Amino acid sequence: MRLLPIALIFFAAAFQTRAADAVFERARAMYASLKSYQDTGTIVQQFASSEQRHSFTTRYKAPKHFYFEFNKDGGDRFVIWSEGEVFHTWWKSIGAQQDYARGQGVQAFLASDYVTSGSSMKIPGLLFAQAGLQGAFAHFADPVVKGMESIEGHECYRVEGIAKDVYGGTGREVNVRPMTVWIDASSLLIRKIFEDAAKGTAPVSAIRVTTTFEPQANPALEDARFQFAAPAK
Repeated sequence: MRLLPIALIFFAAAFQTRAADAVFERARAMYASLKSYQDTGTIVQQFASSEQRHSFTTRYKAPKHFYFEFNKDGGDRFVIWSEGEVFHTWWKSIGAQQDYARGQGVQAFLASDYVTSGSSMKIPGLLFAQAGLQGAFAHFADPVVKGMESIEGHECYRVEGIAKDVYGGTGREVNVRPMTVWIDASSLLIRKIFEDAAKGTAPVSAIRVTTTFEPQANPALEDARFQFAAPAK
């Protein structure tokens, strides 16, 4: 008689995992199908005894019109943009623009990951699904639906799982961390991500990151919205 509750527990866990997989597949398919997208967002980094708050905005029009701007707490700024072919980056701290030849656009995002606290690799990794960007969702494992929650008045699936970074050459896993994602049940767009401290991190070194989004699917975006002129040094 005691085996029945255990069986039910395993069945419920398997059902939650399948449900989470289904939600994520639908969300991935939604982003990949978008003709255009834009958002504004915030990042809150919680340290042991302090907090930093940053902001960003994303604009995209298929296939390769793109604009991403990150504004760091303290005044720094980082921009990625493409008017359709070549990607560029500009970083205020060094006052330098970098241009990436056609076919090398992925490098623009790799160079920005640390500077933008990971925000430049999250949604763009879903929009450019074929590019293989190694953002937070590239190796998101063991997702489980933990119910529904309202985020700013939007009913969302709460999905918990494990995010990790993986070295391509060796397969070594680093920065393994619990991650929770809130996916809008209506639009299937992501509204919030919480990344806990990496496993094994000492409390004094722990960093917890909350990223929130105000997303829009298929907005009308003029080409001028993807132009950027780097300020003179």
